[in-house]
Amino acid sequence: MGWETIYITQKAKLSYKSNHLLVQTTDSIKRIPFHHIHCVIVGTTQAVITGYLISKLVESNIKIIFCDQDHNPCSELNGYYSNVNRNQNIEDQISWTIDKKQKLWTYIIKNKIENQIDVAKKLGIDTTSLDQEYNKILDNDESNREAVIAKKYFPLLYGDGFTRTNETRVGMMLNYGYTILLSNFNQEIVSQGYLTQLGIHHHSMKNFFNLSSDLMEPFRQAIDLTVYEKRDYQFDEYVKFELITTLDKIVSFEGKDYSLKTGINKYVHASIDFLNGKREQIGKVIIKDEG
Repeated sequence: MGWETIYITQKAKLSYKSNHLLVQTTDSIKRIPFHHIHCVIVGTTQAVITGYLISKLVESNIKIIFCDQDHNPCSELNGYYSNVNRNQNIEDQISWTIDKKQKLWTYIIKNKIENQIDVAKKLGIDTTSLDQEYNKILDNDESNREAVIAKKYFPLLYGDGFTRTNETRVGMMLNYGYTILLSNFNQEIVSQGYLTQLGIHHHSMKNFFNLSSDLMEPFRQAIDLTVYEKRDYQFDEYVKFELITTLDKIVSFEGKDYSLKTGINKYVHASIDFLNGKREQIGKVIIKDEG
């Protein structure tokens, strides 16, 4: 898998030639080798993409994300045949035990809240209220500390009265970043031959990405940090690009450092192995301090 995220922001024609992505604008033609590409984000409705390029990108397991007229992600493409073991894997997924799912959700929520506390500490914020709630976590988060802490965490970072439902500049930044993050989890889950619809905790009938929504939780805080750094900026193409490049930041998982997008690959593998009974526990994701 490649490492570059290709972000198309202006009128262009995207096509395929000799295992390269061709990006043709009014000024130039750029040729990008497929093996360099991790993801293509079509950030404008003025871009044209050929069907042959789409089929080749899908064949190469390269994610394609399309944006709406406001330049926000609105859809993505995943191939039907990305994993030859898909049928068996889906049968296994349906058979995951409640005990395994609840244990993994406990790991995930503890890890997420630990990362939220760590982010707040990095920013010099008093975390006493978060620490107190963290100590009340029960197995499978039966006491719903995740929601309680979220109501305290976001106002600590972004100001009193802030909630995720606000139609604010910061809220739009968070939603955009989380959508990019979710898309990368979708890519990994599908490429490993599993369904994004069948979650371990999220079970919404309207959510096509329940499993992705579960597994991404300990990674959200990387987006939170980027948004905090850009909280006073306009929500423009520059900020969107900065949110996309969050995927290149460093995380630690089970004692090893990776780019965030590689960390997602490792984490999804480990989580599925845990659910399939191939490992007894799962390590922590740590958002590294690059300052």
